[in-house]
Amino acid sequence: MSLLSRCRRRFVPAVLVVAVLTLPAGCDSATDASGMPAAPPPSGAPVHSLPPAATAATATTPARGATTTWTTDPVTVRRSPAVPPVPVLTGVRHAAHPAEGYDRIVFDISGPAPGYSARYVDEVRADPSDRVVPVPGRAYLLLVLTPAQAHRDNGTVTVSGTHRINLPMLRSYAVVGDFEGHVSIALGLDDRVGYRIGEASGRIYVDVAA
Repeated sequence: MSLLSRCRRRFVPAVLVVAVLTLPAGCDSATDASGMPAAPPPSGAPVHSLPPAATAATATTPARGATTTWTTDPVTVRRSPAVPPVPVLTGVRHAAHPAEGYDRIVFDISGPAPGYSARYVDEVRADPSDRVVPVPGRAYLLLVLTPAQAHRDNGTVTVSGTHRINLPMLRSYAVVGDFEGHVSIALGLDDRVGYRIGEASGRIYVDVAA
């Protein structure tokens, strides 16, 4: 066997080893129509108070520990990003996760990450008119993003109205307020169940047990 052939035989395994070691982590992470990976319930605390963001770049970094445990209690994450620009709710996506036992709704956000709160309410009322808003469902989870808006600076609305989605537990959502830096979104559920809130870059999501 020639010297060149022996070198080739020794080189191939080394290339394979390097290729295996450099495979990107997380290639097997599954995503769905919501654009977020399905995951089992993580640990965390139901209420967080975060320091003000110094810049838009730091404000868009997901908050450490922002994902809550499953709860039916109110949840609050406080932020005071430098504005303008005011965070804008640009879209809403949703998907069922029957194998994991929850439905997920995702809120796409442009600009710095806003603070948010969530709580169950007996009825849904519009902000600021306080009129009752009919939302399909038998239980109502109210999510408020602040500072945030559901329109562009030129007044163009980005997300509005009431939408039936008919997932196993999550039956609808409705934008019921876009006023003075507060965006209010009501989730219509089939029952009062445990929920959790989490974050990723440019989005906030809510899971409801199904």
